[in-house]
Amino acid sequence: MKQLMLLLFGAGVVTAGAQSPGGVKGTELWFQTLPVTADLQGAYRWMDFAGDSVKLRSLDRSGKPGSEYTQTRSFAPAFNFHPALYLSGGSYGKTASFKFSNFSQATVFGVFALPPESHDKDMLIYSLDGRKGGGSILSKDKAVRANGTEPLDYGKDTGEDLLFSSSDRQSATDFRESSVRVLTYLKSNRPGTGLWGENSVSNLFVGGTYSASNPQFSTGYDEASFGNNRFDGYSPEVIIYGRYLTPAERRKVESYLAVKYGITLNNSYLDSEGNLIWDKDENLGYHHRVTAIGSDAASALHQPLSTTSYEEEPVYATMKANDTFHDGNSYAESSASRLLVMGREYGNPLPDKGYIFWGDDNGPLTTYTSPADTLWHIMHRTWTVRSNVPASADSTSVRWNGTGMTVTRKGFLDTIEQDSSATEAFAVTPALPGREGAVSFYCPLSHPTFDAGFTGSGGNTCEYGYRFDREGNVYAISGGQAGTTAVATGVSGSAVSIRREDGQVYLRIDGIGSQTRTIPLPETSGSMSGLIRAVTSEEPLHIAAVRTGGIGDTGNMAELSHALTPDEEFSQYCRNRTLLLIDPSGEGRFDTEDMIAVKCSRPDLMRGKTVFHNLFWDLDGSGSDVFTFAYYDGLAADAVPTPSTCEDGKPRNDGSIDIDIRIGTPVYDYVLSADTVAGVPKDEIIASGKFTGEAHRIDGLAPGTYTLKVTQGGGNDIYGTGGPLYTTYVHDKRIFASGEVSWTVTGTNSNYRLGVEPRISDDITQFGFDVRGDKAYMIIDGHTSLTQFIRIKEGDVLTLGLEGITVSYKLNGKVIRRFTQWNIRAWRLCIKFGTGETHITGLTVNGELIPDFTHSGNVQVENPKTNTALFTVHVGSECDPTLPNGTEKKEGSLIGWSDRPGNGEGNSQGNDNRDDSFQVKPDGTTGIFDVVLEQDQPGDVTLMVFDASGKLVHEQFMEGGTTKRSRFEAPAPGVYVVKAIGPDWEKTRKIIAK
Repeated sequence: MKQLMLLLFGAGVVTAGAQSPGGVKGTELWFQTLPVTADLQGAYRWMDFAGDSVKLRSLDRSGKPGSEYTQTRSFAPAFNFHPALYLSGGSYGKTASFKFSNFSQATVFGVFALPPESHDKDMLIYSLDGRKGGGSILSKDKAVRANGTEPLDYGKDTGEDLLFSSSDRQSATDFRESSVRVLTYLKSNRPGTGLWGENSVSNLFVGGTYSASNPQFSTGYDEASFGNNRFDGYSPEVIIYGRYLTPAERRKVESYLAVKYGITLNNSYLDSEGNLIWDKDENLGYHHRVTAIGSDAASALHQPLSTTSYEEEPVYATMKANDTFHDGNSYAESSASRLLVMGREYGNPLPDKGYIFWGDDNGPLTTYTSPADTLWHIMHRTWTVRSNVPASADSTSVRWNGTGMTVTRKGFLDTIEQDSSATEAFAVTPALPGREGAVSFYCPLSHPTFDAGFTGSGGNTCEYGYRFDREGNVYAISGGQAGTTAVATGVSGSAVSIRREDGQVYLRIDGIGSQTRTIPLPETSGSMSGLIRAVTSEEPLHIAAVRTGGIGDTGNMAELSHALTPDEEFSQYCRNRTLLLIDPSGEGRFDTEDMIAVKCSRPDLMRGKTVFHNLFWDLDGSGSDVFTFAYYDGLAADAVPTPSTCEDGKPRNDGSIDIDIRIGTPVYDYVLSADTVAGVPKDEIIASGKFTGEAHRIDGLAPGTYTLKVTQGGGNDIYGTGGPLYTTYVHDKRIFASGEVSWTVTGTNSNYRLGVEPRISDDITQFGFDVRGDKAYMIIDGHTSLTQFIRIKEGDVLTLGLEGITVSYKLNGKVIRRFTQWNIRAWRLCIKFGTGETHITGLTVNGELIPDFTHSGNVQVENPKTNTALFTVHVGSECDPTLPNGTEKKEGSLIGWSDRPGNGEGNSQGNDNRDDSFQVKPDGTTGIFDVVLEQDQPGDVTLMVFDASGKLVHEQFMEGGTTKRSRFEAPAPGVYVVKAIGPDWEKTRKIIAK
């Protein structure tokens, strides 16, 4: 009898057919946790994709199987966005019966997740029972065979089992963090010798305990040899083969499971063709929390979004509250309990066998300041990215064609605006590839009825999507017909995401979806295009910041959970000043010469996330990048001059300087003074003012040299999302008797109330402005006056002044109205947030920023430091090409750094694993190599040879006992990676074939 247990750290809806786990054919059972119906928040079950439709059935008191076991989503947490069954559900365990195999030989794979509180208690995971006396039990600590046979303590030597003990090489914390694991069990019995052959019926038993009287057990076990307790844990997938798999085959299946469930293996990863997609030895310094997105049709693997299941203390991934979906809703975005989530932009396809892997260097999440520029705060931890997915940033192809609509693009975002006189207005994308696509935007506060979704190729009406009426109600459109029951209400001002994926159209409002917001597509639906169409014409439709997926290469996205950084350090900088820094050389150096700094796109305060869009990995084709996160606690800007034109041989005064804010927090003040300009005294101020956007142009300039000073830091920057009841708020903690409150308008697509409240009240804004989109209504004696309002636009400054009994309302410093009041003598500032995303900047009380707030709800307050960027700018002239035209930076430039403190276990980029027990040497014949492997114990070993890109070029079974020998021929001159793959180990050598 031979028995072996392997345990490895690490570990879309599939379709039956040629697909198999890791591309390894011949499964007898392939259980995956999938919904019973189309409702992703409904009941779940283990569904068999091996072809026999085996069901997991609940047992009754007598041990007999009954109905199929199902479990509600609330008991089935998701790991890397795939739900798992809680195996302890039910009263008497569950069983799956097989009629055509007794599994006398078998290879069993399972993904098991252990809640942190049950880490040190032995439990029965499953039993596999067929021929009488030939069954086996897998506990968290042992593989147990028939009574009288010595159990195998499979974690005794390495401590890599599912049971924690004080002798393990891991600490209890490390064990809990890595307690989602792939368990691989190999079983072999002696052949049966009975006259009529062997029994061909067997049972898989889970979720219960062993009892000699239970008919599920035809084998008797010594209960004292293992902890006979119900398994308190989860399992999303179980796979059984009725044969021994080779080491290479096992690694393919384990790699498939690891990618799918965010598990870190102890070894390298292979795709379904045996190609090397993550080399542990090459990435040894980054082999922590290894995660990937990828697509492999032969494995039925489609993983466009991923996060590790090895989240760090105290946010263990195996705690039910830490589901990968926000609030445990499978229709929602990722949860706040994941530090780093990365994936493709929605609608951006992954090629088959395309993978993007990342792992970190185990450095701390704290930051250090750059010695070259102390305004830089850089996270110690770095990640490496290994990708075989071609990257080509596409920001030029046409994304929308408008009829009666004007489309303005800025990078990867578009503004779609209806022409005021248009009787028919729509914008449509080119045909989306495949069956995916996405459109997202912020629904305007004020808008006509409009449709958004998808249409057939060449169409201009919405066939599948959603109708947004003027009141903010949303109705599903299916087959071109809008429903009569609203699937969402009050969405004006909210973030809207519409995706076509997996034969469905999904709607999320502020990141939340549901079954009622999901539209099934007919199987016959072919190529489609994205569509936005105005249905009524009460007012022109204007939608800003439209993001489209599926047209060209829009890259990848990432989410940093700033709420999980130590002391929530990144939280204050999540809107404007958090960056993802990429070193394309892969060396972990972040220099201005080659560093790519990607500024965050937006914060998601509800989930505590900072979001980055349109990331492109490995643009230089080297195969790897290294990245980290940082924030810049200051102002970084550029000044780009345009020379004056020439008329009749004389320069015109039409030169300009464009101010480009790379990092900063508005409001920005600028002063442009003359240095050496013909006819202008030195230091004379030419232009000055304020702006709030990321760019500003100073024009009407004569040729010459100027000094430009740009300054940030005039007040608080506040960002918040509320709702129709205005329950989200911030309050100044101080009390005033007189003074004024002032702020700058940065957008007109949200509702909020900003003003003063009596000292004794927390819920009444006595005087201030009730801002509703582009109108600011005056709040007088606690009531909003619907007749007293002013029109506002971005850049306007609103001010409320209180002196004695006089209240003044000002716009851009000019008094609009004054009132006499008798009801308030002492007051404090208050802001209450309604619908939409509100951004208030340059907020001051009596000319100074507010040092501290009390707040409730999704609010982020930033107290930007006063910081200045100083430039010497030469404005040239087309009349005289010898005149300089350019900028000399004096202060406020982005200074890079080349030195950084050590990070955790270092950044080793390679390891040839020079182990004398594994030798690869040329035999003297061109391209022929001899391989010798020495082992302490005999066992199966597969030899695999990969080229420099990871493609498998040779594979063979190594013959021999403790000494194994092989020969192979390199197909061409070059560098190759040679690996000996064992059951739970690998050895690596690099060779050069000449």
